[in-house]
Amino acid sequence: MKYLISFWMLLLSTSSFALDAQEWPDIKEGIVSIKIKEPLQQVGYTIGDKSSRHIEITIKKPYVLIKESLPIPGYERKYKGQDLGIILDTMEHVLKEGKTSTTLTLDLTYQIFTNNVVAKPGFLPAEYIRVLNPNSPEKKVFKYRIPERRIAISPLSIFGNVKIEEDMSPLRGVILIDEAGPIKTLKISGIIALLSLIGLLYIYSQYAWLPNARGVFARTHRTISKLKATPASVEKAMTDMHRAFDLVTGKTLFKDTLSLLYAKNNSFENIDSELREFFKLSTLVFFNASSKKQDNEAILKWLKNFSKHCRDCERKLIVDKSSLVEGIAK
Repeated sequence: MKYLISFWMLLLSTSSFALDAQEWPDIKEGIVSIKIKEPLQQVGYTIGDKSSRHIEITIKKPYVLIKESLPIPGYERKYKGQDLGIILDTMEHVLKEGKTSTTLTLDLTYQIFTNNVVAKPGFLPAEYIRVLNPNSPEKKVFKYRIPERRIAISPLSIFGNVKIEEDMSPLRGVILIDEAGPIKTLKISGIIALLSLIGLLYIYSQYAWLPNARGVFARTHRTISKLKATPASVEKAMTDMHRAFDLVTGKTLFKDTLSLLYAKNNSFENIDSELREFFKLSTLVFFNASSKKQDNEAILKWLKNFSKHCRDCERKLIVDKSSLVEGIAK
């Protein structure tokens, strides 16, 4: 029975090539359903361009597809006796059998082989497939029409002036500008410009990136914080602190001339007791021979806290009184 059906289908297909598709009756509605994924481009095709359609056709059983009725690549269609100029370039199909239906997937690629001096309408041609019911005694063949797709074919060059207001084809759709590239470039340029501006402000401004982050005591505190507890480190820390005070006041600062420092920055009055302790400790370190027996670790720790308080005063920050360290000079 299977071979008999195949032979009958082949006989019908081979004997029908000379017949026009219109001579076959249409299949009843509801037996065949179709889904088409059309190409996004609908206008602006020129000679040589290709356009593809993805088509899914579902045929309810017991009707079956006559495979010989599938579109034939290379066959040029005619319209009103004239070559259409659009040829089916490739055709790929997949046939899947289900319990109640058969699904035919078609991928059709058409190529444009026509040109004109003006834009003209065209269409990806309609295709016809044929189906039959092998259980029917008449073995009658029916056709199903895959609808055409309207497109617009443009010339390779335009002659004369074109007025856009007179060329507003409904096929054109909304002309959108791809903004992704320019927006990305604008963002990158904006970031580079902002970073450059920040760099210039940081380099040429008289103020530091953070308030007084490059101040005298800020630099001195960073240097002292890295020192280890040795007699040489203690002397270096004391020397650096003296140099910092001299740079701020513009003169050599002593315990009796602290008013010069307060006149430059009255925030230092908050650590007056520490400042006086610093000068006592300086005398102990540089002029007392017994200072070699002092606890270098304790002295350096005190100097680190003291330099931090001086940095805060330089930035005119409020120094917590409870954070002031006790005297260490003996």
